[in-house]
Amino acid sequence: MRVRLVVMISIVVMSVIAGGVTLAQAASALVLEMSGPAIPDLQPYSEIPPDKTISLPSGARLVFLHYKTCRTVTVVGGTITFGIWKYNITGGTKELEVETPCPRQVALKSGGELAGTLLRNLLVLSIQPTFVVVGERAGNMASVRVSKGDKIVLEAPLEGRHFSWPAGAASLAVNSEYNLALIPSAAGATPVTMKFKAVTPPRDPTKKALTVIRVE
Repeated sequence: MRVRLVVMISIVVMSVIAGGVTLAQAASALVLEMSGPAIPDLQPYSEIPPDKTISLPSGARLVFLHYKTCRTVTVVGGTITFGIWKYNITGGTKELEVETPCPRQVALKSGGELAGTLLRNLLVLSIQPTFVVVGERAGNMASVRVSKGDKIVLEAPLEGRHFSWPAGAASLAVNSEYNLALIPSAAGATPVTMKFKAVTPPRDPTKKALTVIRVE
């Protein structure tokens, strides 16, 4: 009986690990900026899947964050082939390639429960949160609501798939817990919610990690 229990626990643990790997490999990179056309078309804060090749006509400029290498890269023209562990640039001009803090990622199921985490400190956000929404349902989300208990602290629209704390809005209280709700554009649709803790961000902007919330 004890052996069977150990085997069952091992199977569960391996399933969780496998799920984490699947989440980690769901995308290769995140588009930060896109100027000009791309083949295929790219939108800011959309993800680029593995084994995808992007062609940039002359003058087109792409800025992307590669998840595994934690590098932010700016390319003008040429062709970029994306993989999980690397990216290859052919032709064009690589204007910039810098190491950046690895993004903090979380995946949420439709009911708001965690589907898996890619970093331990997922539920920690800045006292002026900034994040990106990705995943199958990202395009359905229209606004953000931050609340503490029954009190709504802030309601603001998403800028496409990106959210920045509005200028002039009071910062959240340090080390306090809040609820974050992503509100769908469809009337009557259920929001996706998660809890987080507000902390003081690093003073050095180069040490601020981007938060990526995946909504499945």
